[in-house]
Amino acid sequence: MSERRPLRAAVVGAGRMGMVHGHLLQVHPETELVGLVDRDTGLAEHLASQGLRAPLYPSVDALYRAAEPEAVFICTPTHTHLAVVRECLARPTHLFVEKPLATSRVDAEAILGLANEARVMHAAGYVYAHLPVVQAAHELVAKGVLGELLRFTAHAYVSEVFGPKQGWFFQKEQAGGGVVANMASHLLFILGWLFGPVRRVTASTRSHFSRVDDSAQVLFTFATGVSGLLDTSWSVPGTQMLDYGVTVDGRNGTLVLGRERILLHLLAAAVGHDAGWSEIHASELPADTAFDVSPHIGGEAFYRQLQTFVDACRSGVLPFCSLAEACNTQRMIEAIYASAAAGTPVEA
Repeated sequence: MSERRPLRAAVVGAGRMGMVHGHLLQVHPETELVGLVDRDTGLAEHLASQGLRAPLYPSVDALYRAAEPEAVFICTPTHTHLAVVRECLARPTHLFVEKPLATSRVDAEAILGLANEARVMHAAGYVYAHLPVVQAAHELVAKGVLGELLRFTAHAYVSEVFGPKQGWFFQKEQAGGGVVANMASHLLFILGWLFGPVRRVTASTRSHFSRVDDSAQVLFTFATGVSGLLDTSWSVPGTQMLDYGVTVDGRNGTLVLGRERILLHLLAAAVGHDAGWSEIHASELPADTAFDVSPHIGGEAFYRQLQTFVDACRSGVLPFCSLAEACNTQRMIEAIYASAAAGTPVEA
């Protein structure tokens, strides 16, 4: 029985995330990196010095004429995603788009519409949802261990912004926003995955150092009736890696999700879990990754994210991290900014 041919994939946008995905595609046993695209062709020498061996093309058209990829990874600045996706999907190509999906809900839904119309597999780059500890927490909630879900609290902090910042990443029109769109969105994706479509949002944001939001406090109500609070900031000293957490309360107990473990307290035994306190540590979960690109930030999730996308391309079944789920995240982002601007709750 012959081995499967690797998925031919290319990366559009040779910045930091483009290089991350390029390296992953180059070493993953089921993928082949056939090209990178960037208007700055002067990056070719730098990319080669970093071990990226694929050709660098000046345009999407040049890539397709020379390499004929089966899948593309869109890693350009957020405000360009829709135009790049439209150009790539002129040929039916499986699609991976880095987060956030777009700078607006309208553009995000347009991207999803294009992907659905092209009938290709698609996914978004919310990598933290692929961590084994996060997926284990999702499984516990989905199995009903907590009973009827009632409420949650969540936080996402990092130490990044303590003074004026330059570049497209700190311009709302190009990045879609600040900490909410570009860091807390990882947690927003997880909340949407846990609780479903968001219904109502009340939010406040503050710009402490930059021209975009540096912190936010948000009250959510989901269509399922679950409500909860999110506090987020990228201006918190002492948290060099993303510090995130979610506490979920249900009628049968509480689940506390952290970076390295899940704490579970149940009032009554449920679905194979005893009453009282128990702990699931990340080190106890299955290690099904071939490599970990960044152990200090849970880099195994990058491998799992790529494997999930490859499996979707092979099977024709959309993954849990599809662009449809990313559109729910985009609705949450837009509702947060709308509520903060208006000073009132908004329907999402």
